[in-house]
Amino acid sequence: MGKMKEKKKVKFVGFWDGFNPKNCIIWDILNKNFDVEICEDPDFIICNVWNNFEYCKYPQVRILLEGENITPDFNIVDYAITPYPIDFLDRNCAIVGGVEAYLRKQTHMDDLVKKDRNYSDSFLKGKTVFATFISAHESENNIRGDFFKKLCKYKEVDSVGTYLCNRPNIKTTWFNNSKTDYQRKGKFALCFESTKSEGFITEKIVDAFYADTIPIYYGSSTVNTVFNEKAFINCTSFPNFDAVIDKIIELDNDDDKYMEMMRQPIFVNRNFPELQRKRLEEYIIKIFSQSPKQACRRPHVLWGGAINSYLENSVDLSQTSSKFLIGEVIKRIKKKIFRKK
Repeated sequence: MGKMKEKKKVKFVGFWDGFNPKNCIIWDILNKNFDVEICEDPDFIICNVWNNFEYCKYPQVRILLEGENITPDFNIVDYAITPYPIDFLDRNCAIVGGVEAYLRKQTHMDDLVKKDRNYSDSFLKGKTVFATFISAHESENNIRGDFFKKLCKYKEVDSVGTYLCNRPNIKTTWFNNSKTDYQRKGKFALCFESTKSEGFITEKIVDAFYADTIPIYYGSSTVNTVFNEKAFINCTSFPNFDAVIDKIIELDNDDDKYMEMMRQPIFVNRNFPELQRKRLEEYIIKIFSQSPKQACRRPHVLWGGAINSYLENSVDLSQTSSKFLIGEVIKRIKKKIFRKK
């Protein structure tokens, strides 16, 4: 008889409507290694900021699972799985290519390893669109919008997101294949991160590769340590956007050069997705192999304790604006602690 798995009680908090934790890789890792029960009286909270600070009402061990440009606050979470390469003891696991991808059974990162890049010469016949742009909002310093408008002076770029949309009858979403299907029509795909932060590399470039198009990437300069720079256009490797657009025009008008880039290997190290998944699994197992008391990392005394106590007892953190700042909490706590008796 095999060794019985240790019982672990968890709750997923702050995710979007319709989210099913049992359909994601995180659940697979937990279920493979532990006897996991999803319940209302958990020892571990796996949380997301979709519903803002709702997870702060739970005093249990908190593991933030977040793919957006939100630097984890280790005063209010014990652990984090994020795109940020934060080196903080055992408290952060950085994921390249979109943490949200790990909320599915199979990630596009894994799929890229199996992709056949030996495209035939007839490949270009399927490209009916010059370039695609899918975004819900502007990026830091108006970089996305500025580049989009500049490139459109050469040829119109199909924008099918809610930001700068010029194809209002076309609807795409990350949650199904509609984004991939539309990106696949284009020769190029604009993949601009919401912020240029070193190491912050989300699903945008991954999804473009998956859709068999050439990514035009703007973001972390470390992107070329993971993805082969011969396989995409890395804006940070050019002196300015005019030089980037000159390169795009060159490839657009030379089928041989375009196909040469399309046929390049995607990864610097083909084993990167497998190694990343293994690192994530080891990270999760290490957390859950501890008792809740052992696993606790965030502060529970003095200011850290006061912050957590305040948040846990707030009325409705799911409705709290995303502009809510811990600084404001500290002001209120100071006022409470130092008020005259």
